[in-house]
Amino acid sequence: MSEENFKTYIDFGASKIRIGIFDKNFSRLIFFSERKWFASLNLKYLNIDESKKILHELILSAEKKIGNYIKNINLMFDPQDLDSIDLSIKSNLENKKINIKEIKLLLQESRQLIQKYYFDKKIMHTIVAKYITDEKEFCTIPKDEIKSNFLILETKFLCYSKKTFDYINNYFKENHINIKHFFCSSYAKSLEYNKYFENYEIFFFLDIGYEKSCISIFDKKRLIHFYSTPLGGNHITKDISKVLKISEKESEDLKQSFNRTETVFSDVSEGGSVSFDLIKNQVQKKISSDILNKIIYARLDEIFNLSLKRIDFSTVIFDKKNSILVLTGDGSKILNKNSIYLEDRFNFFNEISFFEESTESICYAGFNFLNNANLYEVSFMTKEPKKRGFFEKLFHLFR
Repeated sequence: MSEENFKTYIDFGASKIRIGIFDKNFSRLIFFSERKWFASLNLKYLNIDESKKILHELILSAEKKIGNYIKNINLMFDPQDLDSIDLSIKSNLENKKINIKEIKLLLQESRQLIQKYYFDKKIMHTIVAKYITDEKEFCTIPKDEIKSNFLILETKFLCYSKKTFDYINNYFKENHINIKHFFCSSYAKSLEYNKYFENYEIFFFLDIGYEKSCISIFDKKRLIHFYSTPLGGNHITKDISKVLKISEKESEDLKQSFNRTETVFSDVSEGGSVSFDLIKNQVQKKISSDILNKIIYARLDEIFNLSLKRIDFSTVIFDKKNSILVLTGDGSKILNKNSIYLEDRFNFFNEISFFEESTESICYAGFNFLNNANLYEVSFMTKEPKKRGFFEKLFHLFR
């Protein structure tokens, strides 16, 4: 299969790396796979040799499947230093008609301001939140060319450091792979999973990963807030290891056992009757669910508090019946079969739900993000070089 006929997506996570290859002609997933690797996205902890070996093996298995070399990929990842920057910019129109050209100029000016004042950042996503005119607010570009004295553009930029960009880019180049597109995994997944909860207008998506957690808040399909917290499922594992004085591997096994057990988080003060058997140095050790509950509860409480503390719920949720909190990511699995203590403390939501994601669903999230139109996402694409040798920036309002 020629590379012109397929697209490759890699989800570059902190505990897993996933690959998906799509047939471009039929928009069909023809190969997907994943490997565990614990290759921290905090660059100072990245085990270069081990991670390159795993990446090479994964790419090789995909190449054998499609019968061709993989040279270009689209990379999904959540940088450790991911940040959300809001910018509002105004243009005086003097009662002129608002047109696409005016909006393009404002968007380009917004982008230039970010690049000027956040010169150490790379822009990963540019998302238009709102268009404001004399008399009205619009969530998408006004269909009719209306007259107005001014136009205000409110834009959200998801950014990460140039240092991370250079490191990741060079990391793949050393493996003879070119990255065509970088995009935020949590953002792309939340857009994709949004369609499963269309009965709700306000959608909170909390992705609890290995080392960090990201919360995306949507008003229908429009992103209104995005925050990341440097805490994830691995912090729970480390807490268990420290308190119970066992290895991190044993702690992870214990946590996974807890995932498969129905336990009531809200009753941590009453003590549990379930115990877990742990073999340590050939000696069987009993660990009560009460102790494990308390360790896990404390860290989960911190993750949720940090993820939600910056949100003024009164300005986001106007009707509780229309709101839902969806938990996903490997770090959320610990809550899947356990009673949710959140329902009492965070009663802003009509429902708290789980989305059991898979390698396949994550790959489709990436594919659909780049190939389906998103009314709020702005792309600054680069044309192929012309014969005269210069690059021309081609601006697309909608994909």
